[in-house]
Amino acid sequence: MTDAGDVLTRVVAGRTVADSLQQAVAVGALRPLDEGTWLRPDTDGTPSDWVREHRDASRHCRFYMGVMFNHVYGKRQVPAGCATCFKVKVVPRNLRELVALRDVGHDLPYTYKCGLDAGTAHTSGLYGGYFYVHGLDAARDAHRVVREAVDGHSGLGTDVTVFIKRGCTEYEIHCGPSDRFTFQPEQAELEAAVFVHIRLEPSKPYSRIRVQQTLAHWIREAYRLGDDSYLDFTGGRRLYPAAVRYDAQHSSEGGVS
Repeated sequence: MTDAGDVLTRVVAGRTVADSLQQAVAVGALRPLDEGTWLRPDTDGTPSDWVREHRDASRHCRFYMGVMFNHVYGKRQVPAGCATCFKVKVVPRNLRELVALRDVGHDLPYTYKCGLDAGTAHTSGLYGGYFYVHGLDAARDAHRVVREAVDGHSGLGTDVTVFIKRGCTEYEIHCGPSDRFTFQPEQAELEAAVFVHIRLEPSKPYSRIRVQQTLAHWIREAYRLGDDSYLDFTGGRRLYPAAVRYDAQHSSEGGVS
């Protein structure tokens, strides 16, 4: 059994847990508190790439991904705490559909986030929505619910892609296909012992002002990505004037040269 007090001296992925946590401090992923305790900050700033609703208190993604996977395991091992994590992913094709999906997510019972995949290094695509559940059977049930909600929404519909994935994309990039993930018997005890030393900063509430700031950020990003559906949310006004375009053919009538 792994003791919470001794876990800091345990060697995992070639170095002690204490050294791994110090590395996390060096890159800003953790902040030291009292001796032997570290704070994992809420890094979802304002404005954010994402709108989220946490409805499952058992999920500690910032710990499992931000501490265990990135630092303690050195990206070599999927955390045991993520073994049952499945997501129903929805792929909006433009900002118009992303905002519609935000409304769908708000009305469904799942923990979810939706926002800008374009800002995520390991994820392809522009926009995404993720509905979190435990286990593949639950994911299949949730897929049916989400699929029906997307199909029935006037701003989305049957052409919008909805599928099931397991865990975070980074896990598959570094540890192989998710249907071949393996877990060691001692992982759960190790992760529980490390968790004793970590304090998770509470997530900032989504006030109306914060949601408006995030939407404004989405609009700017949609413009940058060439998605003109942002005009739905600006009253048809462009963020910036369009550049003047010139005829590529020579003209005998003069003009700018």
